[in-house]
Amino acid sequence: MPIPTLTDQPPTPRRLLRDVVYDKVFEAIIDGTLELGERLNDDQLVAWLGVSRTPVREAIAKLADQALVDIEANRYTRIVAPSYDEFVDTVRTGYQIWSLVVERGVSALSGAERDEAVAVLDRRLAALAAHEQEAVADIGRLDDLLVEAAGSGTLRRVWATTGPLLQLLFRRAAVAGAFPYDESTTFTTALRDALREGDGERAGELVREQPGRFDGFFAEVRETGIYPA
Repeated sequence: MPIPTLTDQPPTPRRLLRDVVYDKVFEAIIDGTLELGERLNDDQLVAWLGVSRTPVREAIAKLADQALVDIEANRYTRIVAPSYDEFVDTVRTGYQIWSLVVERGVSALSGAERDEAVAVLDRRLAALAAHEQEAVADIGRLDDLLVEAAGSGTLRRVWATTGPLLQLLFRRAAVAGAFPYDESTTFTTALRDALREGDGERAGELVREQPGRFDGFFAEVRETGIYPA
């Protein structure tokens, strides 16, 4: 057998099984494979994922920390099922938190990080033009870049319990036929330009103001009935 050639590249980090399980369940929640309010059964998840009970329980605990799963001891474990008021409050609050991440992070990005973030937003604009949802990996990567650049442990912890739920709520609304494509296109274009210029103050302002443009979107979401009033 030929001996592998050594390189200067660092080895690929080994992922823990609980993280692999988390990713699979998270994607199933986001894409609708697991329905809002659906109960989760350990035995079914173990059979579906082909793993032991421990990584499943660790993944569920993380999802609960992110407010994607509700756990009532000795009663149930289920996917969240927000009300319409909870949906609106999460969107408004989530954008306020994200504005702090963006304002601090944009100004602190390196040149290479800024280029990568701009590329992510360019891909988002292409998806919006096609009335498609951007890739989950892109959302995570942009958040990671900005959170790390912001350099705040507090913001990192708060966003870790807000960002995933915000993503879920928007995804499920889009599946039901409600998504602010026009508002998001205008916003993303302006955010990309502010990011390219390293203008954190402008970028944060754009994020803070965005929910104020969602009145029509909120009305559409209410009409779908996906989040009961």
